[in-house]
Amino acid sequence: MTVSQTKKNLSIETLRGVAIILMVLGHVIGSSSNNGLKVADDSVWRWSYYALQYIRMPLFTVISGFVYAYKPATRFNSNSTFLWGKVNRLLIPLVVVSSLFFFLQYITPGTNSKSELSEIWKIYLFPYAVFWFLQGMMIVFIIVTILENFNLLNRLSSALMCFIIAALIFVLLPFKLSFFSLTRVPFLLTFFLFGLLLKRFYDSVFKGAFIGIAAIIFLLAFGYQIFVFNTTVSRQLINLLTLCVGCSACILLIRLGFQNKKLTWLGDFSYAIYLFHIFGAVTGRILVGKLGINNLTVQIIVELAFGVSFPVMLRLLCGSNRTLTVLFFGDKIRATAIAKPVSGLKSPGGLFNKRTISN
Repeated sequence: MTVSQTKKNLSIETLRGVAIILMVLGHVIGSSSNNGLKVADDSVWRWSYYALQYIRMPLFTVISGFVYAYKPATRFNSNSTFLWGKVNRLLIPLVVVSSLFFFLQYITPGTNSKSELSEIWKIYLFPYAVFWFLQGMMIVFIIVTILENFNLLNRLSSALMCFIIAALIFVLLPFKLSFFSLTRVPFLLTFFLFGLLLKRFYDSVFKGAFIGIAAIIFLLAFGYQIFVFNTTVSRQLINLLTLCVGCSACILLIRLGFQNKKLTWLGDFSYAIYLFHIFGAVTGRILVGKLGINNLTVQIIVELAFGVSFPVMLRLLCGSNRTLTVLFFGDKIRATAIAKPVSGLKSPGGLFNKRTISN
């Protein structure tokens, strides 16, 4: 492993820490004045939410694709080995953690989107809270495995074509099919493939001229995004802005190569934070309510702190308890067989074998 490779890995881990903080902050504020902290549309916090809206989840998903490229499906002995690993990683926590959150909402007074017990089966098959991401990513991994088997992601030209097709479907053909969060799959697939492209063809993408183009696209798209704040725009335009702002921002952030030890450490807990931050945020919300704190900024800071720290503490407390780490975080039940690189071919690296959504 070269020095530059190590530096690049640390910068991705740092970005993962940034992405998870932005994601928790977004969920604390809420996507509209009807959820989260029910922040008013004319609040500076609502503006900040909107300003980061097309960066937050794209960055999180791009990093997943970037990290996947270190240990792709082709490195496993079989497709079933890889996909069963994803069932373990995604669907076990989907069932366990979403059930816990459902019951927490059911027994806690004043929570948002409370459902009847008879409807619990729906949370496993349809989008529910943050857990839509797990459903959607399972579909993405199935699609990516198929593309890998046809060698469509090995060359820049064919991989770029796959990305363009996914992006066109995402932007131009939005559809509503809520079963297993299929509606969100074009979004996830687009940015996952983009992250894979950035890693697998790093030297081809991160060139001076290309970085300059990305900067121009970001300034124009982000500027227009701010211009249409609090106005009604079409779904296609929203998706186009998401694509342009998200992709260009990710290129610039990865190229920046920023490293921070604290964020790198936090990034290692990103999957745990994604799964359990809502439990911490709810706890923080109850606390500020009991204390009678009405200052919005204080409420946001407290909920953000609880949303980030609770999952980290839970992960540390679970430690090496295999039963809990499998049920809560989708850790491996047993060691996964990985195919050895063919002699004469350069190994993809085998890095990032950590507690992330792409393992």
